[in-house]
Amino acid sequence: MNEQELSTALSSINLWWSGLPVPSRIKKSDNRRKIFWEIANKRLEDKNICSITGPRQVGKTTLMGQLIEFQVREKKIDPKRIIYIPLDNDLLLINSDNALIDCLKIYFDYVLGEVPAKLKSKVYVYLDEIQSLPDWAKTLKSYWDTYENVKFIVSGSSHTKLYSDASESLVGRINFMLVLPFKFREFLEYNVASEARSKELEFSHVTLRDSLKQSLKDGNPQNFYKAITQLHIKVAVELPIIKKQLDSYLIKGGYPGLLEFGENYDKALERIRTDLELTVYKDIHKIFNTRNSEDLMALLLLVANSSGQKINYTKLSQTIGIDKRTVTDYLSYTNLLFLTQESPFYKTNKFKQAEKNGKIYLLDVGHRNALLGKMNKEMLKEDEAGLVMQTVVFGHASRLRFYLSNYTEHEIFYWEDNTGEVDIVLDLPIIVLPIEVKRKSGEKGMAALQRFIEENKKSKWGIIITQDTLKIEKNILFLPLWAFLLTC
Repeated sequence: MNEQELSTALSSINLWWSGLPVPSRIKKSDNRRKIFWEIANKRLEDKNICSITGPRQVGKTTLMGQLIEFQVREKKIDPKRIIYIPLDNDLLLINSDNALIDCLKIYFDYVLGEVPAKLKSKVYVYLDEIQSLPDWAKTLKSYWDTYENVKFIVSGSSHTKLYSDASESLVGRINFMLVLPFKFREFLEYNVASEARSKELEFSHVTLRDSLKQSLKDGNPQNFYKAITQLHIKVAVELPIIKKQLDSYLIKGGYPGLLEFGENYDKALERIRTDLELTVYKDIHKIFNTRNSEDLMALLLLVANSSGQKINYTKLSQTIGIDKRTVTDYLSYTNLLFLTQESPFYKTNKFKQAEKNGKIYLLDVGHRNALLGKMNKEMLKEDEAGLVMQTVVFGHASRLRFYLSNYTEHEIFYWEDNTGEVDIVLDLPIIVLPIEVKRKSGEKGMAALQRFIEENKKSKWGIIITQDTLKIEKNILFLPLWAFLLTC
């Protein structure tokens, strides 16, 4: 361990020790997301380790910086009782064989001047990119079991990997908080100043979700339709702003790091490609020890070209020149890092379900567009605009499913027969809700939805999402895209 170099590096990172603000490289935004308040109000003062997980550039480091600033400025915690250690920082890694243990030794000996076993009050240890530390779970367990007043807040890029690592050593000692890209509602709140938003729009998601739940219980869409219609009337003046922001969201997606670029889509495209390359060539390679990252990047490009379509493993393996087992492995890695998500065929008979290949989606539409080099307004006028809409709806439906099922994780399905296809099937505790996505209301879609409803006793009504149509025909609710996204 090089104590002098480590001490210098830690001091330059933790500027608040010297009375300076949290640096912008850590706290990149003042916009506080809902998860900020969940952690600030519920997780900072309990004993358990708080784990913040999510894909690269989703805002995990920003969230940590905001929490540090909140503790120093608003909670008036002694700045020296808060340490932030980025475990992927080269200066720390080259000067230490175990960055965590060595950095904490320097911190307790020279910054705080207290021994961990006799702390006068709690200290807060923020560990960014925890998966970079070998045997991190065992190390944190040792501290958790030994020192009462050491609180860990950690971040990592793979929720499932961290969960797996912690499943034995840290059971009962760690709480997981998942951070994902902005939903459209969050994107809208960030881009439109609060003084320019009506109260109806501000709290619309609460009203819409409650009315949707009631319609699910009632077995018909009337309650939800009424709430959407009322909101449509109340925000009529704001609709042009909402639709303009929606176009931007459909083009560049919801990653917070892209917000600074506004409508400069060339810069947004460059940033996304850089982040994807770092994820593939650095994160996935390091975590899963992949043999050929170029093959994995080629696979992502093929997935982008078929987002929302069935997976053809044979075609994918032949196109890239790798075996089907490797394709399966690679897709499991991209699923674990929240780049992709698979959608199985919906069938009550599990043997029948296995007969059909699932669909594959890129979870963020900005990734899809950047990989295909189509990050511009013209793409919204092309035939594939429907696939763009479907990709966004799928990502939002996944989160809506989580809410409607009392915060338990479940798959999102699709269904088809000789009458057509249903893009999304939400298998909810109360009802099975089929959703079809069409660019225009005149396109076919009702026949497959009606057939699905007839075949499934738990299904009472369905949704067709289009760009602008709001109406009810029989037991089918036609819903504008913006209204569905604001519900999620």
